[in-house]
Amino acid sequence: MRNQALQRPLLGALASVALLTTVAACGGADAGTAAKADGKLETTNLKVGIVPVIDHAAVFIANQQGFFKEEGLTVETQAVQGGAAAVPALMSGDLQAAFATYPSFLLAESQNLGVTIVAEGVRATETTGGVYVAATSSIKDAAGLAGKTIAVNTLNNTGDITIKAVLKEQGVDPGTVKFIELPFPDMKPALDKGSVDAAWLVEPFRTAVAGAGGRMVLKSYSGVAEGIPVSGLGMSDAFVAKNPDTAAAFGRAVEKANAYIAADPERARQIVTTYSQTKPEQAAAMELPKWTAGKPDVDQLTRWNDLMVQTGALTKPVDVAAMVLGK
Repeated sequence: MRNQALQRPLLGALASVALLTTVAACGGADAGTAAKADGKLETTNLKVGIVPVIDHAAVFIANQQGFFKEEGLTVETQAVQGGAAAVPALMSGDLQAAFATYPSFLLAESQNLGVTIVAEGVRATETTGGVYVAATSSIKDAAGLAGKTIAVNTLNNTGDITIKAVLKEQGVDPGTVKFIELPFPDMKPALDKGSVDAAWLVEPFRTAVAGAGGRMVLKSYSGVAEGIPVSGLGMSDAFVAKNPDTAAAFGRAVEKANAYIAADPERARQIVTTYSQTKPEQAAAMELPKWTAGKPDVDQLTRWNDLMVQTGALTKPVDVAAMVLGK
């Protein structure tokens, strides 16, 4: 575990975030900072940044099943737009933990911001994310994407990094493709209007486009990116240094939730309707990611170093092993 000086974030203004829900209750009325001499956690109140999608179900399962309560934690969730907003909020202390894609964490680490990965989120499958075109598009496969415009939710992140790597593996020059940044909710209208040729989609947006006849022409989580860990939960180095037992307790609770969902992934499908705008019929049609038991796998996370350096998102690898709690 590192104990390095942190720099203030230079990632731009923090996106406005809205309180979503309080996800766990702790016994004491004054749950807050506790003295270590009493054998208690350094702090028991945590605010966690999440995007209200099925990938982040573990935080809500941990509440539902009492895993946070068992660890003595009260966890409040706050909706964020994604890792680009979550990481600055971690650094400023507005959030104590946050879900983000691993590229977001590695990019922050490359800027010496200091991020600790405390728990795994989900891993990809070939059906959970990919490049889609409208039903009327003439594009049939990866080769058809050469020279086209693809919308991704964030540049230099999971979408375009995996697309570039898989295109190259399939013999298509990724340099011929233009990537533009577009929020996920705007992608279906853009496809319908023809303002983009293709869009990188994940759930629940994938289901909406597929339901309207849209077709996947590139599996972004295939080949070199097959089964790669997509997202995890992070904390700032500064917070972990001051609150090591709290960080460990939080990680244990999320690990329990991951194992619980891994044993029956339908539990995630059931709970997503309680914290998002996903309707039961939409949840039933979703392609689920993969939850795994245990701690973050350093070897699997290091795959992002390879992809990010290969595609130019990073100029050099970061020390992933040093970022993982307890490694």
